[in-house]
Amino acid sequence: MKGYQLTIEQKESIQGVEYTPYQFFNCVQDINNVWFTFLSDSDIVAITDSEWSWILECPLVEYVPPTPPPFPNE
Repeated sequence: MKGYQLTIEQKESIQGVEYTPYQFFNCVQDINNVWFTFLSDSDIVAITDSEWSWILECPLVEYVPPTPPPFPNE
């Protein structure tokens, strides 16, 4: 899965910010602690002419999820 790679500063500037009345940015870290955000086609349309259009210029790279913690008693 590919996502838009963000710097820490970029992540902090958009985390939790609403870009439509019912949608907000949610950033996640990959296995290497690199920050990402993911946008659907409709999200891209919504931000194309907005103050957040700069996100579309961020590198679109492969996201590798972190290893989940083990279950208790394992």
